[in-house]
Amino acid sequence: MAAQLRPADACMDPVSLSAFKSTRLSFARVLARRMIRERWKIANAYFECDDNGDARALYRIDLDGHRLTYIVRAYPWDGVEKIGRRADGVNRDMFGALFFGEPDEARIEREFAVFDTRDIGRMRTDSGLVGWTPANRSMRLFDHVVDCLAAGRQPEPRMLSEGTGYLMRNAGFIGSGRSGTVSYDGIPDDHPLKHPYFADLFGLYLIRQVSIDLVNAIARARSGSAVALAPELARYVGIGNSSGQGMCVAVQRWPQWVASWVVVRELALAYARSRPVEDGPGRMLVKLLSRTAAFYDAVKLQSEEFVTPPHMIAAELRDFRSWVEEALAGRRGTWSPLLDRAAQTLDRETAEQIHSLLIEAYPDFADAVADYLPVGARVPRRIEPQMTVATLLEQIRAQYGWALATSLAGPDARKHFWYHSIDFGEQRRGDRGIDPHEEFESFIDVIGAIQRLAAALLSYPDDSPVAEVIADQPALAFEIARVQTLAGLPYAEIRGNLGGAAFAPAYAIRFMLAVLGMECTNPLSIRYVRGVFFQGMPLADDLAGATDAFWPFPPEPVLQPREFA
Repeated sequence: MAAQLRPADACMDPVSLSAFKSTRLSFARVLARRMIRERWKIANAYFECDDNGDARALYRIDLDGHRLTYIVRAYPWDGVEKIGRRADGVNRDMFGALFFGEPDEARIEREFAVFDTRDIGRMRTDSGLVGWTPANRSMRLFDHVVDCLAAGRQPEPRMLSEGTGYLMRNAGFIGSGRSGTVSYDGIPDDHPLKHPYFADLFGLYLIRQVSIDLVNAIARARSGSAVALAPELARYVGIGNSSGQGMCVAVQRWPQWVASWVVVRELALAYARSRPVEDGPGRMLVKLLSRTAAFYDAVKLQSEEFVTPPHMIAAELRDFRSWVEEALAGRRGTWSPLLDRAAQTLDRETAEQIHSLLIEAYPDFADAVADYLPVGARVPRRIEPQMTVATLLEQIRAQYGWALATSLAGPDARKHFWYHSIDFGEQRRGDRGIDPHEEFESFIDVIGAIQRLAAALLSYPDDSPVAEVIADQPALAFEIARVQTLAGLPYAEIRGNLGGAAFAPAYAIRFMLAVLGMECTNPLSIRYVRGVFFQGMPLADDLAGATDAFWPFPPEPVLQPREFA
C-alpha cells in the first residue's frame, strides 16, 4: 500500500484537487450509511399547507435513540429566484429549525414567530437548536412538478434528469453557534450529529424530504384529483446547493482537516490499486462504470466552460470498462497498471471518477479507514519551543520545497486577496490595489508565510531553540506552529498560490464539495459552483428497509407513458 500512495505533488495542486470526485469516504456517504445501518426514523407529524405553498410542518426524528424535532415554515413564492446566501436577507422560500428533543407547543410557536419577522437583524434563537435550514425553490422545476401532480399526472422524468435535479436549493446551514444555536462543542459527544459535517448534511437531507412533501401538499390543496410524486421520481430528486469562494479561506485555515480528508481517500485508493484483478470487485467495478457513464450521459450542464464535458467523461468511462473486462479475462497483476494507463491517456476528471468507483469496489477497507475522518479533524495546532532552528529548517525544506521554489515576484503573484464581507456574511475576493478592504485581509498566503519564516530562521544559529525566535518575533509563532503541526502529513497543503492571478476559486470549491459528497460539481464561473446532494438516496420512508447499496448516480426513472405529463 505504501508503494501505491500517490506523492503529494501528483494530487495536491489546485487543478488536480478540482478534479476529485465524491467517494464512499465523502461525508454525505458516511452519514447515509449510518442512517441506513441504524434505521433513523423521520416521521411527519403534520403538514398544513394552502394552494399557494403557505405551510407549516413538523417532523419527529429518532436517531438511534436520540430524539430531535424539525419544524418547517414555507412561504408563498413571490416569483423571484433567490440565488445568494445573504444577499436577499431572510427573504427565503422556506426556513426549518432542528431542535434537540421534543419542545413544547409554546417553544415551537416562538420559533415560527422568529421566522415570520423576516428580519435578519432580529432573528435569534437559543442552544436548544442544532441549527436553521433555509432553502429556496427551483424556479425551473418546482412549479412544473406541482402543476403536473395537481393535474393528476407525473412530471416527465427527463425534466428532472436534464434539469437541475432538485426541487429546492439549500441556502446555507445556520448552526455551530451562529444566531444563538448550539456550538459544535455543545453537542454531546455520544450524539450522532457530533461527527464533523453531519449536522449540516442531515439538514440538507431534511430539506430534500420537505421539498417532496411540499410539492405533494400544494398539489393536494389545489386539486382533489392530485397524485403524489411517484417514489421512483422522489428518490431521483436531490437537494440543490451552490457554494462560493469562502471555502478557499477555510481550506487554507484548517490544513489538518484537509490532511484527514485526503489521507483517507489516498489510503483507500492505494489499497485498491494494490489488490489483484479478480472477479468479485472487478464485476462490481464494471457495473459501477456502466451506471455512472449512463448518469453522465443524461447530465446537461448550464456551462461546460470550467469542467470536462459530461459526455466526454461518459465515453471515457466506457473505454475504461472495456479495459477492465480485458483484464478480468486475463486475470493478471493488480489494478495499478490499469490506473496508470488511465492517468496517462484519459482526462483528469475521468481518472478521478475511476478512482472513486474502484474505492467503492473495496467497501470494507474504505469504511474502516473512514473512522479516521473525525480523528484527523481534532489534530490540535502545537508549538515545540525546544526544537532547534536547524531541525525546523529541515522540516520546511522537506514539506515546503514547493513553496520555497515558488516565485512571488511580479504583480500577478499577489493579484488577489480575501476578506470577510459584512454585507454578504462570508468571504469575498478582491483585486489588490483596486478593491477596498485590503486592510481586513484573511489569511490565504501560505507560500509567502513560509518564505518569510525560512528567511528569518537563516539569521539564527542552527542550535538556537525555536522559543528564542518566537520571543524575538512573535508574529512568526503562527507559521512555526503550522509547520510543526503538519510534520508528516503530506496531503495537508494545497500546492499552489491562492492569491495569484492564475488561481480560480472554483478549484478549491469543487474539491471541498466533493469531500462533502456532491456529485457533478458544476462551476458557473471561476468563483461559484453548484450541484446536487443525496440524489438517489433512500427517502425517509425507505430507511427502515434500506440496504447499504450504491445509490449515487441513479438511473433515470422509467414510468409508463400514461403516468407522466
